[in-house]
Amino acid sequence: RLLSGGLEGDATVWDLSDRRPLSSWTASESTVLSIQGLDGGRECLTQGKEGLLQLWDPATKSSLWQAHTDACSFARALVLPSGGEATLDASSASCCIVSPLAEPHILGVFDVRAPGKRCDLALAKSAFSPPGGASMRPDLPASGMCTALCGLPVLGPTHLLAVYESTDTCAWDLRFPKEPVVPSVLAGDPAAPAICAAVMWRQVWVSCSDGTIHALKLRPSGQLKRSTGSVVRAAPTPYSREAPEAESWQTDKSGVNMLAVRPDLRLVAGARWDRRVELFDVKTAQSLGRLHCHDAGVLGAAFDRERGALATAGEDGRIALWGALSETYAGPVAVGAGASAESRPK
Repeated sequence: RLLSGGLEGDATVWDLSDRRPLSSWTASESTVLSIQGLDGGRECLTQGKEGLLQLWDPATKSSLWQAHTDACSFARALVLPSGGEATLDASSASCCIVSPLAEPHILGVFDVRAPGKRCDLALAKSAFSPPGGASMRPDLPASGMCTALCGLPVLGPTHLLAVYESTDTCAWDLRFPKEPVVPSVLAGDPAAPAICAAVMWRQVWVSCSDGTIHALKLRPSGQLKRSTGSVVRAAPTPYSREAPEAESWQTDKSGVNMLAVRPDLRLVAGARWDRRVELFDVKTAQSLGRLHCHDAGVLGAAFDRERGALATAGEDGRIALWGALSETYAGPVAVGAGASAESRPK
């Protein structure tokens, strides 16, 4: 089965065997920014563009919990299971939910078992020093708003990575919310704001609005450092080459909306603004090529952990299913508390 969220606020459960919807309901008064399955699909979390987080029972289409964040950031909410297991395997009662708030450089931490917030995570100090001391936005710190949230299983189930507009990248521990446990570093040039990020054990990729994907590494010392080469090599674009008129490209859009990591941590899919899906090899940090199906920007991507198949969704309202490179899938990497050192990526 597949969960999807729509531009009109609908949430849908799909049966992939016949590619038909099993159920659908209104989950947001606006666009659904993200949707995530929990507890084997018996629960799901939706995040609306209006800033509403809601936990649902898909079988009854009933709301189990909700929280108003009033967020204006497009950063997808992060679910952190307390045992370090995959989100799909975790009950909501064992999870914390992290989301930007109305002041989008501040992250709110929520527990569905209690009303209100558990705590805030506020980045007080940016690694970016604006020329002349002027902030990117006068109403925000130099870091700007949070644009991406990822779990950091290499550090433990209470840790997360946060990326901000300025490309400030840091790590938080929910047990010590006063300041980041891994100090902030700049992943790229603040002139090209960070859009999304991905974590592959100790590797961190940060994608910026100019299309550049910067690579960092979390050292055993607990510091984030630029990786050797520091830039993930994307495929050359055909923008400068003559192309058939029937092949439409958004030539002024080279960014990536989302980076999805295959559960074996060997492959990353980039949902690109230019209507393409780009596949990257994690080991070499190089592009393996681009896939074309959507007639508008690609908004999201997700991998099936059983078969390694890829699903993508676009502004054109279409969901595409891909089997590209699924034959190389090695199965999900064990990253929970019980995983052995041998089972974890080197």
